[in-house]
Amino acid sequence: MGLITIEYCKTEHGIKIIGIQGRTAILHIPETIEGIPVTEIADFAFAIKEELTQTTIEPTQVQLDCICDTIRKKPLDIQTGEALQELYLPNTITRIGAYAFGGCSALQIIHLPNQLDTISDHMFAGCIALENIALPETLTTIAGYAFYDCRSLKKLVLPETITQIGKYACYNCRVLESINIPKAAENLGTGLFLNCDKLKYISFGRCKHIADMIAVLNHELHLTITFDDNQTAKLLIPDFQYEYIEDTPARQFHQVNYGTGHLFRQCIGNSDIDFRRFDELFYLTKREDAAFMVLFLTMYRLEYPYRLQENRKEAYLQYLQEHFLWAFGYYTQQNDLHTIRLFAQWGLLTTENIETILQISATHKRTEITSFLLDYQQKHLKPKQKSFDL
Repeated sequence: MGLITIEYCKTEHGIKIIGIQGRTAILHIPETIEGIPVTEIADFAFAIKEELTQTTIEPTQVQLDCICDTIRKKPLDIQTGEALQELYLPNTITRIGAYAFGGCSALQIIHLPNQLDTISDHMFAGCIALENIALPETLTTIAGYAFYDCRSLKKLVLPETITQIGKYACYNCRVLESINIPKAAENLGTGLFLNCDKLKYISFGRCKHIADMIAVLNHELHLTITFDDNQTAKLLIPDFQYEYIEDTPARQFHQVNYGTGHLFRQCIGNSDIDFRRFDELFYLTKREDAAFMVLFLTMYRLEYPYRLQENRKEAYLQYLQEHFLWAFGYYTQQNDLHTIRLFAQWGLLTTENIETILQISATHKRTEITSFLLDYQQKHLKPKQKSFDL
C-alpha cells in the first residue's frame, strides 16, 4: 500500500478539493475532512494536463476563495501507480468546477453527487474511456463542451429537470447512440451533435429546435417527438450522402445528394413537422431505401399515427400486407410479442396465413408468440370450410 494526498482548502461553504498527488485506480473522496463537509471540487482538480487534447484550453492558475491562506493535505492509504479508473464523490458536494476531470483518459466509472445542478464547462473533456454515466435528477444545466471527446460514451439519459444545454456539449462523442432532449430544455447551444457519427436514437420532449440539431447528421435517424398536446410521433429519417461537383465554366460548386434522407429532412422544422409531405414520400423510400429501413418507417407511422391521414395509413398497411411473412419472421425472431399483437390489431393475421405464421413461430421456438397465435386463431379466425365434389 502507498499514500495518495488530497489537496484541499476551507471556504465559507465547506471543504473544496483542489487536487490530488499520486496515482490510483480507485478513489473515494470522504464526506468530511477535519469534521467539515466536502462541498466543492475545484476547476481542474483531477485534470491531467498532458492528456488533454490540443484543442482544449490550457489550465490556468486555480483561484481559491479560501478562508485560510494555505492549501492543506490529507494523506490516504491507497494503492498507487495506476491512472484513475473509478471515482466516488460524496453527496455533500454541490459544485464541480470546469475541466475537473479533463484528460482523465482511463476514467470508466464516476459516482456524481445527488445534489449537483450543473455539469460544468469541459467537465469530462477527454474522458475517452467513459462508456456510461448516471446523471443526478437535480441537474438544470449542462455547460458547453461538457462531454467533449468522450469517445466511448454510448448513451446519455438527461434528467427532465435540465433547462439549458451549452454549445458543442457532445462534440466528438463518436460512438454515442442515443440521447434525449428534455421538455424543459429551451436554451440549446449550437453544434450539440457534431461528429456524433453513430447517433441514431434521439428523443425530443417537445417539438423545438429539431431541424437545427439534426442538421449535422446525415445518417439514419430514429426520432421520437412529443408535441404540446402530449401526443407522440416516432419517425425514421433515412440516410443520405452528398458531394460537391464543380461547375467549371461558372467556377462554382454545387451539392449533389444521394439517397432520400435529404428530402425527409426537409419535412422536419424547428417547431413543427410536415407529416403530409413526410407520408407522401413513402413511395420514394420504398423504391430507393433498404427493406428494413422501409419496414421500421412503416411500423413507426402505424404505431404512432400522429396526423396520419386515412389514405396514407392504407398505403402503409398495404406495404405490410405485401411483405407480411418476411416482417412477421423478423419480429418473431426478435421475440417481439408487442409487435405481433399490433399485427393482430391491424387485421394482418388471417385465416389464410395463420398456419404459416404458426409454423414460423414454432421454428423459432417462440412459445409465448405461438400461444398468442393459437388463442387468437381460436377466438377470431374461423377455420376454412372444406368442400367436397359429389
